[in-house]
Amino acid sequence: MKLLMTVALVFIFSCQHAQNKAIPEKSTTKNIENKIPETKPVEPVSEAKIPAEATPPIVPVGSHKAVPNFGIIFSGGGARTWAHVGVLKEMQKYKFPIVSVAGIEWGAVIGAIYAQNLSSNEVEWEMSKFKSLDKSDEFLQTVFAKKSVADMKTSFVCPSINLKSQNVYLLNRGHVDQFLPFCVSSPGLAKPYGQSTALMTDLSMLIQQLKSTGVQKIILINVLSSKNVKPFVKSLESVENQVWVAAAAQLAKKNIGIDELIEIDISDVGIDDFDQRRETMAKGSELGYTQIKKIADKYGL
Repeated sequence: MKLLMTVALVFIFSCQHAQNKAIPEKSTTKNIENKIPETKPVEPVSEAKIPAEATPPIVPVGSHKAVPNFGIIFSGGGARTWAHVGVLKEMQKYKFPIVSVAGIEWGAVIGAIYAQNLSSNEVEWEMSKFKSLDKSDEFLQTVFAKKSVADMKTSFVCPSINLKSQNVYLLNRGHVDQFLPFCVSSPGLAKPYGQSTALMTDLSMLIQQLKSTGVQKIILINVLSSKNVKPFVKSLESVENQVWVAAAAQLAKKNIGIDELIEIDISDVGIDDFDQRRETMAKGSELGYTQIKKIADKYGL
């Protein structure tokens, strides 16, 4: 009997000992973190242990966005289009990937030069050859003699409307000196060329054309932006000024397909103030700086 009781006590004591051994000590998050070797970057490490200046930026997998292909539309504006040169100088600092260019009126001249080499310095150099509006035909021949669209570094297009047939044409083939004059003439500055003049009030076809060349984001540079009522040319109620006001209103509204708008308000410069070309160029750089930086930051340039 005593033997039996002794065996039973031994059995009970063994069970209690085993049960106590199975219960682990309480653990804390701090204890767990301390056991993780810092040499394993795949393991979570407490941020408190890493100096803020040494912490690399965290880029989630799949969050990186490729920089899109850009297209530019240069608005018309006569003498004001020299501001486009200053804008291009600022854009070139961020190396925008430009794959297609469109130009309206004298903006077509800027666009065609830029499309040849994608160089703002080249645009400035060629535009410096301009002497006067009376010699604009000679200027276009000098700058674009024997230049073909096929040799350009990026595609180019300019719109023209035939006054007799009322047909609209997008000109983008052949020798530039032969078709560009059809896109440049405008009310108050030059007579129609071959019964044709610049189309300044419709962006939809240009947007469609740029998209067809692989453009993903379109930037409109508008040098007709104006916050006062000073006439663009001649008197406020003149027919010429009415045409320019209509063009400015079209560019100012939110056009579907335009992703970014750069507005250059140089209201003190008339479209026929060609004697202010250098000042206008500098103004384009000054007014475009902040706007361009904002766009560049947006797309990671």
